[in-house]
Amino acid sequence: MLGDFFFPASWNTSASANSPIAIVNSQQNIYLARDTSISPVHLTLRTNRLSTFQSASDLETVEPDFMHASIRIRARVTGSPGACAGIFTYHSDDQESDIEILTSDNDSIMRATNQPGVDSQGKVIPEATTHVVISAPGSEDNGSWTDWNDYQLDWLPGQSQWYVNGVSKLNKTYGVPTEASNIQMKMWSDGGSWTGNMSVGGVATLDIEWIDLVFNTSHDAPGAACTRVCTVDNIAFNRVPQVAGARMGATRVGLVSACALAMFWASFVIL
Repeated sequence: MLGDFFFPASWNTSASANSPIAIVNSQQNIYLARDTSISPVHLTLRTNRLSTFQSASDLETVEPDFMHASIRIRARVTGSPGACAGIFTYHSDDQESDIEILTSDNDSIMRATNQPGVDSQGKVIPEATTHVVISAPGSEDNGSWTDWNDYQLDWLPGQSQWYVNGVSKLNKTYGVPTEASNIQMKMWSDGGSWTGNMSVGGVATLDIEWIDLVFNTSHDAPGAACTRVCTVDNIAFNRVPQVAGARMGATRVGLVSACALAMFWASFVIL
């Protein structure tokens, strides 16, 4: 069940020079909504601007020890400018890998980021964030984050990879996390330079139809350690990781597992 794997975070922040609007996370911003164009219901994470603070939402994995993963999600983002929808791994502010959609951006742009984004002097590190153009499903035309799209972030040893609707968009070696992390989905704003300042009364949502996670954990599974590399794409049996090279074409995602039993596949369809 989704509720056994993720929990709603309850942290809050105060206003500051860099984040002029306080954030209050609320479970009331995480709910099921209906959309007859897809499955009967979908999961929604909402953020809305009140007069004195930003009401936000954040789902985090119960376990904090993911060590490399493939995060796949069908989602859309709608609403007022000044919000950020984030799907990401997190250990610390300097150990983080992100899919981010800013509602102040052009609706064809997704931001692919590995932290840190600024250096010790506060200067922007150019390699950290890349603007990725969303491709429409099955088309060479630009897509829009207001439509349903399949987003994928692969966190591999020494490399991060981003895909949109099955199309490879970016490989990045800068800032690849090296520490065990959790996985988060977040809809927020703080009025700062990154998200922008949402107008009072504004609302934005991250809608999710399904989530697919393939991951290793940082703790050892029973048995001796090994260096087997497995793949989860172009496999013989759905949701059964396969040793790389065991079938032609099974090359897109390889996750090094300390033991074959340490690789997991979690799938959540919002029905």
